[in-house]
Amino acid sequence: MWFEVLGPLRVHDGGHGVRLGGVRRSAALGYLLLHHNEVVPVGRLMDAIWPTAAPRTARQVLHNAVFRLRAALASTSRPNPPRLLRHGPGYVLSVEDDRVDLARFRALTERGRAELAAGHWDRASATLRAALDQWRGPALADLVEHGYAWPEIRALHNARIAAVELRVEADMAAHRYRDVIGDLEALVEAEPLRERTCGNLMLALYRCGRQVDALAVYRRTRAALAGELGAEPGPRLRELERAILTHRLEADGGLALRGVRSGR
Repeated sequence: MWFEVLGPLRVHDGGHGVRLGGVRRSAALGYLLLHHNEVVPVGRLMDAIWPTAAPRTARQVLHNAVFRLRAALASTSRPNPPRLLRHGPGYVLSVEDDRVDLARFRALTERGRAELAAGHWDRASATLRAALDQWRGPALADLVEHGYAWPEIRALHNARIAAVELRVEADMAAHRYRDVIGDLEALVEAEPLRERTCGNLMLALYRCGRQVDALAVYRRTRAALAGELGAEPGPRLRELERAILTHRLEADGGLALRGVRSGR
């Protein structure tokens, strides 16, 4: 049985989808998957399922949801099936990491990060692409449509962007500047306050002979930071702007922005 949270919640067993039932049941499973192999206290799980005000029958509804989820998980005939267990003050969803797309994404991202740090640009790029291939859309998109806005979902959104940034930096280190401009432009449009992404776009544009466009990105970033946060760009981004303005970038400056803040 495999579980996917990097997109709409999906459970499948041997190519066949597993029906979960109602929204509350899906929300319970989705939250437990975000914390699989961890004990989630009952109160915390109830707060996740009912983010505003839990009804008086919430504990019974949760008990019924767990009972139905256990039945669905037990339907697999494969070895080492997942198990939803009562453990002390809460529940734990016991499942092998390689059966959860989130765990695969995290493992591949960390491997790609290590390969990038070791200077294996092509290997890092391939590994990080494999990590990003785990995504099918926004995390738990179907639950988000029903009003669930857990901090864990926002954290996953940021983790996805960070993985894209790492993959872009691997390609830039291998001097594939033209290949990354489209991805960077899309990221900057979606997240205009992420200085690291804006800086990498400036750098890629400059390396492609587009100094004017690179400086225009800096001006837009500065205006966005001033308008949204009343702040100026950080020192690393200001240094990059001056270096582009005076053509003083180092020949190997492809990763010059790795130390820049990812956002504010």
